[in-house]
Amino acid sequence: MLKASMLAASLLLGLLATGPVRACGDGEAPTSCDDPSPNGFAAWMLGRVDRALVADKAQALQDFTDGARGFRTADTYVFCIGPDGVMSAHPSPILKGHDVRDLHDRTGNHFIRTMMETARPGQVSVIRYLFPKPGSTVEEPKTTYYTRAGDQTCAVGVYDADAEAPKSATADGRVAQLRLRLDRQIPAGARADWTAFLEALNAQRSEKATAIAQARRDLTAAATALESAGTRQTGGE
Repeated sequence: MLKASMLAASLLLGLLATGPVRACGDGEAPTSCDDPSPNGFAAWMLGRVDRALVADKAQALQDFTDGARGFRTADTYVFCIGPDGVMSAHPSPILKGHDVRDLHDRTGNHFIRTMMETARPGQVSVIRYLFPKPGSTVEEPKTTYYTRAGDQTCAVGVYDADAEAPKSATADGRVAQLRLRLDRQIPAGARADWTAFLEALNAQRSEKATAIAQARRDLTAAATALESAGTRQTGGE
């Protein structure tokens, strides 16, 4: 099992969910889609996760891992754990495919175990813990929203630093605010098209994030190879 010591390593939309939820904008959300908070986006994305797994489980898990089809924006991503405790979807190869039931942060919080034990179908639950951002080894406070989707425990997390950043300070924030104003005015009959447009836009942004993540991995691999070659050369002298 992986332990914490082994960790080397948007559009804001939706609603804050405390009970069964649907994707924001599909006309079945129990509350308004006007919630601008990142946790609203997480709940909205979890609605898409459940539908994707029902449609094609294998493809969905791969999409979550790759951050494809709009399942990743910047530092917000989907991850899933199977019933055997193995991480079935995660952008980090350090975690993907490994038993993570014993994973915990530096405070001793076994967050994976808690999520697996408490996740319920059709209900979004919340847990807080410390976890590094992609590409970092520094643990940061994170709030994660999770649910049971079939035999998978799936989650979307939001780092506190991202949630607390002023919304008007970034282009993403300004786009989010515009989206919220428009969302209030979209007629019910046009909401499906509006949601499809947002998902397409989100997917486009996700492709860029995936390309950046791949470039980072390539650079890390190149640095490791150069270091290894230097070590061999020094040892041979």
